Amino acid sequence: MKKSFGGMMGTRGFGVIFSGNWQIKRDMTVGFETRYYDIKNDTELPVYDPYTGNSYNVGDKALFMIPIYGTMKWFPFEGKIANNFSPFVAVKLGPVLAVDGNEEYRSFKSRWRKASTLGTYGGQIVFGVQFLKMGGGAITPSIGYEFIPMGEEVDGRDNYNGMAINISFSYALNRR
Repeated sequence: MKKSFGGMMGTRGFGVIFSGNWQIKRDMTVGFETRYYDIKNDTELPVYDPYTGNSYNVGDKALFMIPIYGTMKWFPFEGKIANNFSPFVAVKLGPVLAVDGNEEYRSFKSRWRKASTLGTYGGQIVFGVQFLKMGGGAITPSIGYEFIPMGEEVDGRDNYNGMAINISFSYALNRR
């Protein structure tokens, strides 16, 4: 298994990614991806209060998601391009846990004490490039479109679809 760790920025927020992949064919891998995805409001602004010396966000959403996707990557040019450059297309599907805190409170404990949760599903279509390094590691930037329909309104939206840019760093004992 090749493990990866990285970050992502999307239309709706940012997050941290952990994934694992197994090579099943020369040009195909399967695996999993999980991430912590912090959702931001479109009108959220950081504000500094000069009288108290505190900073806080106005229009903040207390919402995060934890997608757990099964992944499949296809490398259409595997063996046809020299060196360490491997473009790919990937599909990711799976359940998503959404945790919605109470935005009215500023303290962490009050905000997340009785947070509501929602289980839904999601998916992502991704295009990227894997830059292989000596020793079996890789740097993998990718861009894709993510589909997260909520099934009901959560913080004013019934879906959190949007673009996502990922960059991950992987390590392994083999080339792929």
